[in-house]
Amino acid sequence: MLLTPRLAAFDMDGTLLNEHSQMADATKEACRMLREQGCKLVISTGRTYGSAQIPIDSFPFDGYVCSNGATIYEADGSMVRRTTLPKEMVSGAIHALRQEAIYYELHDTASNRWMVKEDRERLEALVEEDTSVEGISMRRFAFYKLARVVPLAELLEGVESGETEVVKLFIWHNNPQRLDWVREQLEPWSHCSSITTSGQHNVEIIPHGVSKWEGLLYFCHKWGISSEQVMAFGDAENDREALTEAGYSVAMENASPEIKEVARFLAPHHNEDGVARFIRERVLGSK
Repeated sequence: MLLTPRLAAFDMDGTLLNEHSQMADATKEACRMLREQGCKLVISTGRTYGSAQIPIDSFPFDGYVCSNGATIYEADGSMVRRTTLPKEMVSGAIHALRQEAIYYELHDTASNRWMVKEDRERLEALVEEDTSVEGISMRRFAFYKLARVVPLAELLEGVESGETEVVKLFIWHNNPQRLDWVREQLEPWSHCSSITTSGQHNVEIIPHGVSKWEGLLYFCHKWGISSEQVMAFGDAENDREALTEAGYSVAMENASPEIKEVARFLAPHHNEDGVARFIRERVLGSK
């Protein structure tokens, strides 16, 4: 029996995109065919809206849940909801993280990825340290091409004044065990923030109560779609809520064992057109 979703939600890295961070032609074609059947298509990602636009090459999605649900955008890019981290939490986290050589970015409502100028040299050494780590090319791209680097005092002033509204802290290290230290440092703000991850080498700090699923509910309510009619694709911990609540939950073959246990269905590897193959075979009924 073919599946009949009315809304399909796609995680990006490790799911919709291949290992080159590209949305393959086969995936675009499968999504187009899915839309022709009347299914809404929504991006559901930890990326900022600006970063999410880079690999999809102007493909027309119907909505965007970004920064793990902290920001929500309509198809035309207009922001309809944002949930920010408390100013004092952001300032405190910056001071805590600067104690060690830990790669971190502050993502704001304008899709900026802020980095502290005074930390630049030691973070560059960290990024260049191990080229074998999965995701290292993405870190380099963000570090050299996407990051907005400003002096510490200027960044703190922007946060305190409200000019910079931070929705997520992205923290990365090539040694996953160092992230345990990060979790300890951020424990004092556990009442107003949550920690999730999109891979073993990072943690992502988002406002308490925020998730991709909470973001997707905005579109469900807008279009009159029930949770049972949602198909959600994902591969990591930050997809857990969506895969738990969606009627058609699909984990990728490359997903963690814990996430595979949550999902009802399994799609092929993200680097083997997994999303496209699942849509064609289980929804469209073609090979």
